[in-house]
Amino acid sequence: MNSMRHIEVFRAVMLTRSMTGAADMLFVSQSAVSKIVREFEDELGFPLFTRGKGGANPTPEAVALYAEVERAFVGLDRISRTAERIRSRRHGQLRIVAMAALTTVFLPRVIRCFNEQCPEVSISLETYNSAEVVGLVATGLFDIGYAMTPIDTHQVVTSEVMHLDCVCLLPAGHRLAGKRVVRAKDFEGERFVSLANGNTTRLKTDALFKNENVEREMVLDASWSASVSGLVAEGLGVAIVEPFSAELARRAGCQVRKLAQKIEFSFAELRPPHASQNELANIFGQHFRRELLTVAGAAARRRAKG
Repeated sequence: MNSMRHIEVFRAVMLTRSMTGAADMLFVSQSAVSKIVREFEDELGFPLFTRGKGGANPTPEAVALYAEVERAFVGLDRISRTAERIRSRRHGQLRIVAMAALTTVFLPRVIRCFNEQCPEVSISLETYNSAEVVGLVATGLFDIGYAMTPIDTHQVVTSEVMHLDCVCLLPAGHRLAGKRVVRAKDFEGERFVSLANGNTTRLKTDALFKNENVEREMVLDASWSASVSGLVAEGLGVAIVEPFSAELARRAGCQVRKLAQKIEFSFAELRPPHASQNELANIFGQHFRRELLTVAGAAARRRAKG
């Protein structure tokens, strides 16, 4: 009968395409891996790999089997995560998942404030895109999440929608850096670094420039605003991003300016459906809103100066 060890070794060889690589991954000898693979092949009744100079080449049967093995491993991983979450909660654990815009600078600051009040609580912070955040919170694997709107409210419990205005990023020494406020028309002909297609901020930004009849040189796009900031800092173009990335952008060497036309960045806090009251998540949410007011206040002061 096929054992879990057979499947683990088979998966390792498929991932590394090498008996030696699989042995290194599993901290066993190459001979042990080869032996287990031969046993697995004997039990299955068909070969899994052909050995050649390029390593262990999977047969068509192995490829078909691997697809099912991966599905099984994903299920096992979810069970393991859920069990760990249930076990750890008794000792005080808060699992947070959020879009990348929040996890680079803002949420670490919130976590620091939360940790000062609840130093005994174990905290896990993970980064996914907004659609994935909604799905992960819906499964109950995370206690609290933050995602861009729109959000499928049938899957999760959401807070009120929060709003901040996007800002403009410029490379150091850029011709527009002398302006306190940058208008859409100022971007005419500029090399522009966009967020990836499908991102809500990208859709709003493209709509603004289309409405203003402004032609940009669309040269680069990136999935995360942190990557956009890095590309702008390298002088590869200008960009418009949500305000949470502004501090990271400044650290990377970008100039941050107010955008005259309003592009709103909206998001919400998420909780698992049918979940009991989580006091730790409630405390964290309070710290989140307190820090958000700080960010909003700083943005308002910059607008007043502009």
